[in-house]
Amino acid sequence: MIETINLWIQDHQDLVYILIFTYCVSKSSILPVFVGILVASESLLLVPSLTAMIAGGFAGDMLRFGLGRRYGDVIVAKMPKSFAGWMGKTMRLFEHYGVAYILLCRYPNTIRMIGMLPVGMSSMSLIRFLPLSTLSLLLWVGIYVALGYSLGASMSELLEHNLMLLGPVLLLVFVAVGWLALRRIDKLEERALKATE
Repeated sequence: MIETINLWIQDHQDLVYILIFTYCVSKSSILPVFVGILVASESLLLVPSLTAMIAGGFAGDMLRFGLGRRYGDVIVAKMPKSFAGWMGKTMRLFEHYGVAYILLCRYPNTIRMIGMLPVGMSSMSLIRFLPLSTLSLLLWVGIYVALGYSLGASMSELLEHNLMLLGPVLLLVFVAVGWLALRRIDKLEERALKATE
């Protein structure tokens, strides 16, 4: 099956690069790992693959940042209360841990699709956001493509099975770290309130 996919990809490379770009606009995920595997097996070329992923990720970040900046409050107002509450907590996390949030929000499953929306809703300027987003994007593509390339085409079946577990594990880690960070923020706010009394 893998050989059939490789042959199809080799025959339709331009379409594949467009699909990679489009997918990276819509979300950040483990796609670069598979691209790294395909580059290692010489089904895809490295430079066009990297260009498609970086351009797509950048366009997606700018789109979500812009939507958050312009329509963030309207979007949150139309969400169910539980999701709106979660978005409020995400905003608090971002306000306290902005740089770390931007660098890490690409990795956990579910978070990565809307991760930059709260950044657009925040007070962070576009000028400050651009280099952080670019660094996050380059790290994401670089780490995952290098991982895929090092594993190579011979490991694709094993990788396909095991990487499905990586997304939920990263989500649990992100939720646990977020919960701990929110508790710390609450304690700091309590101390500040007591100090003013």
